[in-house]
Amino acid sequence: MSWEPHQEGQAPQQPTPPPDPYGAPSSPTPPSHPYGPPVNPYGPPPAMDPYGQGQPPVSPYMPPTYYGGQPGPYPPLIATPLPLGQALRELPRQYWRVLTRPSPETFAQELGKASWDIIWVQLLGLTGLYAIISFFVGLIASASNVRLLSLYNIRAVAISPGISLLDSLIYFILYIGSFFILQGLIHLLAKAFNGQGSFLHQCYSSMLIYGPLLLSFCVSTIMVIIPPAGIILELIIVLIALIYAIVLLVFATMGSQRLPGGQASAAVLIPTGGLLLLLCCVSTVFDIYIYQLMLNTY
Repeated sequence: MSWEPHQEGQAPQQPTPPPDPYGAPSSPTPPSHPYGPPVNPYGPPPAMDPYGQGQPPVSPYMPPTYYGGQPGPYPPLIATPLPLGQALRELPRQYWRVLTRPSPETFAQELGKASWDIIWVQLLGLTGLYAIISFFVGLIASASNVRLLSLYNIRAVAISPGISLLDSLIYFILYIGSFFILQGLIHLLAKAFNGQGSFLHQCYSSMLIYGPLLLSFCVSTIMVIIPPAGIILELIIVLIALIYAIVLLVFATMGSQRLPGGQASAAVLIPTGGLLLLLCCVSTVFDIYIYQLMLNTY
């Protein structure tokens, strides 16, 4: 029955809307991610900025070394001197490493073994060996020169054993004194360049060069008795040995004093050049004096 507008007492009924088949969410909360947050496969990030004030991480492809491979220029030096017998047994290996692997790292790795007893044993032993060889070679070379001069009707007398012994003793003192004078000058200049090593470390690292250098002098001195090419071979060996020794001495100063190459080169070349010039002058004057004693022409 329809509702007439003039009828009273009954409110009109509104049609009921059909229900929503999809429904309406009771609250607008977003759906959660079914897989959870992604996991970092490379581990947590570093707690410190690699470019901040802290130390940078050590590269796995660069093993830590004594020179430039670690944060900071050098690690702390740990003194572990060896007993004298063991130190003497290791000397050939140390000489070989120094000669075949010249670098500041090689010398820095040997500084922990520094001690005065092995320095003095090397210095006195090798310098004494050179003096003994020089004594006998001087007598042999003097007799050979006398025979050679007699072919040209020049009378000469052989050098006496006393003069040859004096010659050897002078060179013995000269080589020992020149070693400490040179190392003292290098050490003072290195300290002026803010070097960090001690005089013991300077002498020990340099003795690893001085030892092979004295052995090369012994070999070259023996070659003098081989006429006439002996003198030429001696000069060639001495020249090559001196040049290489100066290069190694720069590396030794870099490793023992913690200095860069330019400052270490200046600390080595300035006193070495002056001392070599002085030694050449003294040696030349002394050889001329000995030669005048040998000759007795009429």
